[in-house]
Amino acid sequence: MFLIMKFNKFSIMKKLFLLSKQNLDLSKEEVLQLFNIKNYKLIDNLLITKKVNQKLFFRLAYTKFIYEYLFEGSNRDILKKIKKFRWNSIYKKNFCVRFHGSAKFKQVEFSDIIWNKINNPKVELAVPETAIEFFFIKDKIIAAKLVYENKEKFEERKPHLRPELSPISLHPRLARCLINLTGIEKGPILDPFCGVGGILIEAGLMKLKPIGYDIDNVTLQKCKINLTSFNIKAKLYNRNALTINQKVQYIVTDLPYGKNSKMSKNLYENFLKVLRKILRKRAVVVFPNKIDKRLIKKNKLKIVKEFEYYIHKSLTKKILVVE
Repeated sequence: MFLIMKFNKFSIMKKLFLLSKQNLDLSKEEVLQLFNIKNYKLIDNLLITKKVNQKLFFRLAYTKFIYEYLFEGSNRDILKKIKKFRWNSIYKKNFCVRFHGSAKFKQVEFSDIIWNKINNPKVELAVPETAIEFFFIKDKIIAAKLVYENKEKFEERKPHLRPELSPISLHPRLARCLINLTGIEKGPILDPFCGVGGILIEAGLMKLKPIGYDIDNVTLQKCKINLTSFNIKAKLYNRNALTINQKVQYIVTDLPYGKNSKMSKNLYENFLKVLRKILRKRAVVVFPNKIDKRLIKKNKLKIVKEFEYYIHKSLTKKILVVE
């Protein structure tokens, strides 16, 4: 659906998130959960919402740019709105104007108007202090000021680039997103099937307190090597996830599957039984796509959200957010 609106009577927008279209539903939900957003407006891949905690921007995985929302208009009234806006209130040192999408206007038209509205204007195209960007989406034009660029180096942490690799490890961007889906703000987070530590690495870089269990001690030692390479401190235990008996607030895990699982064929059902007993708040669990969701309901767990994530032609994973 092109336009989704979900407002509870608020009219002043504060921030605009440019979401990745790689998996738009996942990108959107990551922002909503990380910032505990209830009221928002989604136009294509632009999510507009109230003011949020800027200190958490660095945690995002699937949002590349974040903007201050300025105003919006149509082709008929956009020039009037640009002339009316108080550009001096957002201007700092220099500026540039950028367009996104198919436009009926030329950038110079907008730039000239803004230039004439600013005291001591200066243009800087390469690295501007004030990047003013216009998004042309169907019959709507949205004006925004760039406030944050996500420069996290996810590609440099891909599984094959770590000291100890595993061919089944999640991409760092996805691992971070899964953590954000829990809504955790701070404190400990557990991966009971931690493997070589992909999820724990992201949790540590997000300034959380990662805890990892794995039944295989050799794998656990590899995990420790990977964590050390990124200067991540985590608590690691050689433990069977099916024997956990203490309460846990947040869990994120990618369940073993196929030949990579050293546990019984009833692993998923047995783990869900344990999860029901120990989970206090929220878990994000990654299953092979063929998982029978009746197992979740059978174990009296509530599916809050679910997503499908394409890995390659023979594997699509199902991500379930449960409480």
